[in-house]
Amino acid sequence: MLLTQVITKSIALSGMKEKTDSLMMEEILRMFMLVYSHLTPEEIFKAFELERMRLYETVTKHYQLFDTGYAAEILKKYEAWKLELKQKHNISKETVLPTQNQLPEVSESQKKKILDDGIKRLFEEYKSNDSILPPFSHVFQELVFRGIIPYPNEKSSLKLNEWYSEKKQLAKELVEKEIQNEISNPERTQSKSLLQQILGEVELGKHEKIQLKLEQIILEGVFQRRINEGKPIDDWLR
Repeated sequence: MLLTQVITKSIALSGMKEKTDSLMMEEILRMFMLVYSHLTPEEIFKAFELERMRLYETVTKHYQLFDTGYAAEILKKYEAWKLELKQKHNISKETVLPTQNQLPEVSESQKKKILDDGIKRLFEEYKSNDSILPPFSHVFQELVFRGIIPYPNEKSSLKLNEWYSEKKQLAKELVEKEIQNEISNPERTQSKSLLQQILGEVELGKHEKIQLKLEQIILEGVFQRRINEGKPIDDWLR
């Protein structure tokens, strides 16, 4: 089972009323890959299955929304449950789940090919549509890692820091406008109170949607510059 399938199926089985939008799906996926990469997709699915079956000591409050906070709490409980099971039965990490359910380890060359393919697909998507849709955070992070996209740090120039600040402010304004439009939309998929809560966090500059919008703006700018130069992206994939 693929990780995206795990997320989609777990959300569907949760029965929560609020829709998990594509940006939140991307953030959940990123959290799983960065923080919980040591868990297999099967283990992650089992973690939410145990919650649905009320097999943990406590039930996690979700406020009818499957988001990163809720997902993180479930996985923390699963790891505690797994550790307790291991200690109780004196079993190894590998035998908590049957061996046949484990996915084969991905080699470094396979990982690079997966990332290269993701970069190429997203670039082609932008060329076709003049915009990109999530998921794209993994591509942004990889292009930063490869040095294609500069990212500010303690040694960065004032000019780069100022440029990122301007882009982040633009991202904040765009997200605010999108949420305000959604609030006024009678066919909205999320409750007005929840959207107003998210808008309040965005106005304070504290919501994850701002970072995602920032990454979208920068990626689209990098793609457009390469198109204007009339160059392929082969050098990004070396």
